[in-house]
Amino acid sequence: MVRQMYPEFHKIFSAIITPMYENEQVNYSALEEIVEVQIKDGVEGFYCCGSSGEGLLLTLEERKKILETILKQSRGRVPVISHIGTIRTSDVIELARHAKSVGADAVSMIPPYYYKFTMDEIIGYYETVMQNVPGIKVIVYNIPQFTGIEFSKNNADRLLGNPGVIGVKFTSQNLYSMERICDAYPEKLLMNGFDEQFLGALSMGASATIGTTVNLFSPLFLDLRRLYKEGKMKEALKKQKEINLRVEVMCRTNIFAAVKYGWTLRGIDCGNCRAPFKPLSDSDKEMLKDLYDLKTEKSNI
Repeated sequence: MVRQMYPEFHKIFSAIITPMYENEQVNYSALEEIVEVQIKDGVEGFYCCGSSGEGLLLTLEERKKILETILKQSRGRVPVISHIGTIRTSDVIELARHAKSVGADAVSMIPPYYYKFTMDEIIGYYETVMQNVPGIKVIVYNIPQFTGIEFSKNNADRLLGNPGVIGVKFTSQNLYSMERICDAYPEKLLMNGFDEQFLGALSMGASATIGTTVNLFSPLFLDLRRLYKEGKMKEALKKQKEINLRVEVMCRTNIFAAVKYGWTLRGIDCGNCRAPFKPLSDSDKEMLKDLYDLKTEKSNI
């Protein structure tokens, strides 16, 4: 069986948040700080302007500058993937051209949303971007709970067979479908997108993960992967449970705002999420303080 290619992406990626000031302007200075601290914490790569980064609430110019800021601060020490997906194909082409020109290692794209596009139209959207930006490395972003589109080996054969598509960010609980894609396309990169199922995803063929809680808790993910590779499944499951506790509590509120608040507690004020998201309540903050006060081996908050 052919093994997944692109070992440079077999990493623990932070789905990095976008710090903001109170007036909702992007705080690029704070972004530089959290990039540096996360690399020191052990984060092995960044995925910017995705769900955690409020990508669809940002302007195209903000998305470009965020990518440039992360690339400049990371200085080639870790790979950087830029999420460029949005509904209008011409905007995606513009972001793809920019990402390639400034040195992003790959781009990722959600399918076009809102309108009930046919699968032929959706695949055409990806193909048009790749045709207009030759040589761009594309990671398909499978996140059906947000887009209403679930990619599988049955409905996306034409897309997954395209050599410009190097892999899939799989943010779905359907691990059976993940395994079937891995079996059908063993050369493609499979990247887990749900922090709470990292261990299960590894067993189904994933070789990387891109996570919201990686922003704050990268040592837990690094330990889990190490234990899995060593065959220490009971210990790996314990680490997964530690991750899941954090996910469970943070999902009681806005998980993206919860991550920002965690960084604020660490001394880098990342503000709130952009409207229409609401700021965290005082009770939310108290709940999160209790969570972040947990004394866990190698926990970095």
